[in-house]
Amino acid sequence: MRTCMVAVSFVVFCSMLAAQEASADNGAAAPSTVQVHVSSGPGAVFHFTKADDALLADANAIDAQYEKKGLVLHDPGLQAYIDSVGKRVLGDRPVPEKVTYRFLVLRDPTVNAFAFPNGSVYIHTGLLALLENDAQLAGILGHETAHVFERHSYLENRSIRKKVVVSEIVVAAAGAVSYGGYGLAAVSIAIAADVNTLLLLESIYGYSRELESQADHDGLAAMTVAGYDPHAMAAAFELLDQDRTLEYEPRPTFYHDHPKLVKRREGALAFASSFTPQGVRTGSTQNYLIAVAPAIVSNINTDIESRRPRTAVARATRLVNAFPGDPQYQVLLGSSYSALGAETALPTKDELTHDGKAQQRREVLKMSEQQEQDALLKTPEGQATLKENQAKAEKVFLAAIQSDPQYALAYRELGFLYEDELRYSDATANYQQYLQLAASTSLDRLRIKRRLAQCQNRQTGEVHP
Repeated sequence: MRTCMVAVSFVVFCSMLAAQEASADNGAAAPSTVQVHVSSGPGAVFHFTKADDALLADANAIDAQYEKKGLVLHDPGLQAYIDSVGKRVLGDRPVPEKVTYRFLVLRDPTVNAFAFPNGSVYIHTGLLALLENDAQLAGILGHETAHVFERHSYLENRSIRKKVVVSEIVVAAAGAVSYGGYGLAAVSIAIAADVNTLLLLESIYGYSRELESQADHDGLAAMTVAGYDPHAMAAAFELLDQDRTLEYEPRPTFYHDHPKLVKRREGALAFASSFTPQGVRTGSTQNYLIAVAPAIVSNINTDIESRRPRTAVARATRLVNAFPGDPQYQVLLGSSYSALGAETALPTKDELTHDGKAQQRREVLKMSEQQEQDALLKTPEGQATLKENQAKAEKVFLAAIQSDPQYALAYRELGFLYEDELRYSDATANYQQYLQLAASTSLDRLRIKRRLAQCQNRQTGEVHP
């Protein structure tokens, strides 16, 4: 598949990178001159077939549907940041025929990224919310752009057309859709499934072992040539592996596959030990969080809506720790604790066992969110956990009000919490304060007025904790 492949060679000199942002010390002294080869794919040797053109048209169709359904997150600052890292990774390699590179943020809480053969590279808000710095993002984008350079979608499509009957692909795709999750996670899958099942499967589970290994190597080379520390990619794989236990995922993605992550981390470390020049950059976590905060905020809200409260707590805690005193992030953390209900913020030891995972699977697939909460509340442990999470939520909401007494959403969320706790007079006071501070055009004013009236009617018989 790779005969006649055209390679572009770059020589990375320390003197050229010295002016760039320095990375953290990686131990042993790095060589001053390192030669790294970055593949630009088969180039003109690749000839399009009718099947290739059809696949390209399907990719364009999915792009259009993602935009139409509002799944692409548009934020000028975030987009500028993603573009800057992506363009740096692309470097001056020639753009393949029928490719227009675009780096897009998909509003999907799952930890994933993928690229279409037309050059559209999607990184989920769920993955952006987990990464820690510029270099880790560069590694992800390097991997995904490598799939485009190497024409992997077309090669995989040709191979599958020869080896697998269409019915088998449809069955696999149906499985991915049935375990798609909730909210926006399910929407993005359904759109891809309606257009092209192969592109759906590649975006979730990845390509063949050979093609993924090639993309990892090419991605590491591209990020290194761009001036990023390849050690960061190994760190990202470790981070991804640790995060996979936080929430049960009916459809683990390529970026949450434990056996693959272990091997990919080992490969990244081996590459970094041989090809890390001096002066490479990693980027600070604080600056990264500033750049991707809009994606993290969007993702926390999506996590809450998609029955992923543990992930919401973890991501909101990152923002609060990085930006203490910001009422927006404090309210997000409080809302995340409220969403936990009777569920613990971290998986219990029992949940991490084989039987525990099987139980979680049954609960996710067969129970509604309310049914799951009701089952937890039948136990003393669940009741105690609910009170603990409510206390944490209240503390954070009050801290947000202390940070900014004019931040209306803090009062609204505190009102929700008190109403759930049957503290109707406290809920009434906070709903009233919210209505005083919220804009007259606020879309939820009518809803809050109705809840306020209900709380006022119930104050007579309220129960105080």
